[in-house]
Amino acid sequence: MNDRDQRRYERALRVQTFGKEHVGDFPPTSIVPGFFASLDKLIDDLILAKAGQEPNHVSKETLLEALNEDFGNISRTAQAIALVEPGFATPYLVPENPAEGARLTHADSLLKLLEDIDKPIAEGGDTPEQKAAKAALRAKFIAYFMPDDFVEDLRSDTDAIRAVNQQNRGGAQGGVENTTAIGLLLGQCADIVQHLDAAMHNKYARKPERLRAWKSARRVESAPRRKKADKPADTPPNNPPA
Repeated sequence: MNDRDQRRYERALRVQTFGKEHVGDFPPTSIVPGFFASLDKLIDDLILAKAGQEPNHVSKETLLEALNEDFGNISRTAQAIALVEPGFATPYLVPENPAEGARLTHADSLLKLLEDIDKPIAEGGDTPEQKAAKAALRAKFIAYFMPDDFVEDLRSDTDAIRAVNQQNRGGAQGGVENTTAIGLLLGQCADIVQHLDAAMHNKYARKPERLRAWKSARRVESAPRRKKADKPADTPPNNPPA
């Protein structure tokens, strides 16, 4: 199971534990015990699917979920900026079409707006003026505490989806089938967590400590931040025009 899948699997385990620890908070006739029971079954199925998975495969659903998180963070921040810059958010809004192709197209459009194209200008690279404009654009998002490398994260998640398509096509069929199963199961786990999240916010609205515990359980842990490569000593500093 790839690290991305593993973090979502661990989220499911934490939610499962939360349900067992607070089972007395929910009447047996309410919808919540049913969701936790479904989660238990999904986790059992995940354990079996993990055992038959070829190493180094990652589920498509997990990658798409990570990309959706990128979209949500960027769109939410853009809408805040639009309160003082009307129309700013339009190109950053999350597309309604859930298809993988539509999401990759949206990712490419965001990267075109935000990411420096580091190649010769004659080959389509950015001019110093274009890089300065993109840096200023990124700074607007970073001012709202988006990570400094949020564009690198978007690039990584986008490339990972395209890479896994090729990787899974070239792998052993049995491993690919188990990888697909894991993706579907993790997607169903995510749906259950979304249902439970709505119930927990309402249930624990007057119990902030319990609500914080729930938020901690249902959160997908972030991947370790990638270290940026050091520039060669003879690389001239980048001083874009103001």
